[in-house]
Amino acid sequence: MLNHLLTALNDCVWAFDVTTQKYLFINPAALALAEYTLKDFEQDKDTWNKIIDPRDRDKILAADSKTGTYEWVELTYRMVTKSGKTKWVQQKKCSITDEVTGHQVELSIINDVTDQKQVIMNRREQFLASLIDSQTNFLVRIDTNGHYTFANKWFFKTLGYKKSEIIGKHFSITTIPEELNLCEQAFNNCLKNPGKIINLQHRKVDKDGNFHWIKCEFIAIANEHKQVTEIQGVGQDVTQSIEIEKEIKKAADRLNDFIESITDSFFIVNNEWRFIKINTAFEKIAGRSREEIIGAVIWDIFPSIVATDVEKAYRKAMANQVSTQFTEHFEPSDKWFNISVYPASEGLTVFVRDITHEKRALEEIAWTKNNLEALINNTEDLTWSIDREGKYVYMNTAYRNRIIYTINIVPKEGDDAYAHSGHTEKINQEWISYYHRALSGERYVTRHESPDPQTKELTYFEVSFNPIYKTTKGEIVGVGCFARDITERLKNEKALIDQNDRLKSIASLSSHELRRPVASMLGLINIIDKNNFLNPDNEPIIEHLFTVSKEIDDVIRTIVNKTFIDGLHLTNTPRA
Repeated sequence: MLNHLLTALNDCVWAFDVTTQKYLFINPAALALAEYTLKDFEQDKDTWNKIIDPRDRDKILAADSKTGTYEWVELTYRMVTKSGKTKWVQQKKCSITDEVTGHQVELSIINDVTDQKQVIMNRREQFLASLIDSQTNFLVRIDTNGHYTFANKWFFKTLGYKKSEIIGKHFSITTIPEELNLCEQAFNNCLKNPGKIINLQHRKVDKDGNFHWIKCEFIAIANEHKQVTEIQGVGQDVTQSIEIEKEIKKAADRLNDFIESITDSFFIVNNEWRFIKINTAFEKIAGRSREEIIGAVIWDIFPSIVATDVEKAYRKAMANQVSTQFTEHFEPSDKWFNISVYPASEGLTVFVRDITHEKRALEEIAWTKNNLEALINNTEDLTWSIDREGKYVYMNTAYRNRIIYTINIVPKEGDDAYAHSGHTEKINQEWISYYHRALSGERYVTRHESPDPQTKELTYFEVSFNPIYKTTKGEIVGVGCFARDITERLKNEKALIDQNDRLKSIASLSSHELRRPVASMLGLINIIDKNNFLNPDNEPIIEHLFTVSKEIDDVIRTIVNKTFIDGLHLTNTPRA
């Protein structure tokens, strides 16, 4: 009785014993829908799976019902009948356990919903109609003879034709001869498969003879009698996209050439840590051929990096999808490498650069720099440099301390040097002019004086300004300055000058003021009566000798004063 009841149903019903791999029952409605015989199903247990449209097969076969759960699974898909017709069907299936045999049995109930899908297609037609005024898509209608019955404004604007030149004409008018056969095949395919979307990419030619790559979707519209009435099409001008794709391919080829030519090692691993791309430089680092590396797991090729910071960095970049860059020293080869890691959804791209030589050079530079810093900072002379914008590039300790003493500001590299030139606007402007002369290419030495901000005494500096040139272009990029406090030196020079002046004065006194009384004394001595000192004539001579002696004594005192008292005064003068 149950078999008679199932046979009489309009719904398609079949039961399949999964344990024995045999059909237990297929009603006539199911056979009529598929256009296959019961013998076809008995000879090939996979017949029903094979008639599922290839476009839907993988998805449908993956949606198996849960074994023995009695839960119905509902599926909608396309099937292809024995005669080649495409139909839309809705299938309900579940898996049960037969209480008598204990076998697993799959039950299916299938309905033909092609007409319902046709309604959906009609809605699609309405949607296409709403896009008539689209400014991004071509919209066309073609009758069953291949003649245009409608085209939207964007179609005419792009191809440059007038409505009268297109409507009523065969679609071949806009198709290049080389691709006419391709377009006719798509047209015939539409006629044979109403409701099925047919994709086509081809070239059209505009009125001026220019080619346009067009990507289209066509669908044949059928009436209630399933007769095709017209074909509707939606298309886009993808000429620019295709040209871009060509450029992208060229760029990809150039990129591959670049990757192979660079000295940096390069590789890509997928999410399973398997190498999918490397360059020649990486082969050398790995010490293996490309054939050995591609497809291998990175940890197998480089076991020495397992459980190291390198592995941690790779895994972190993969997990967090964040680029990273780090430098690592590999003990086995005693080499330094700079590693740049760029994550993507499909894996990691890594650049490895051998920087051993650079690292050694940097260490040497650092050693030299530290020694130079020690020398430069172990002096009282001021050393500093600025760039073209007047910003500090470098300064030694002596210069930094001088600025702190002068304006009570701690200068730093990058600060405005013009603002630190002095404690008055006049001094600032003076220093700005010094810098500008050097930035103009003049190398010179000047003497600068300014009052000490605390003692108010004048201090003097001898300052050397030297343009700094960019080696490659000879361009002036800054100024290097060296200053020495010459206040004490100038005082010593002045003391020497004063001493020379005193010596000159003493010499003048000795040669002029002292010579006259001495000459008088010698003259008086010559006329004195040496044989008879009691001679009354000697008395006035002796009195003159006393007068001359006093004059000599006065001159000697003057010389003594010039030599000692003035000198003592100078040495006791407070120093700035």
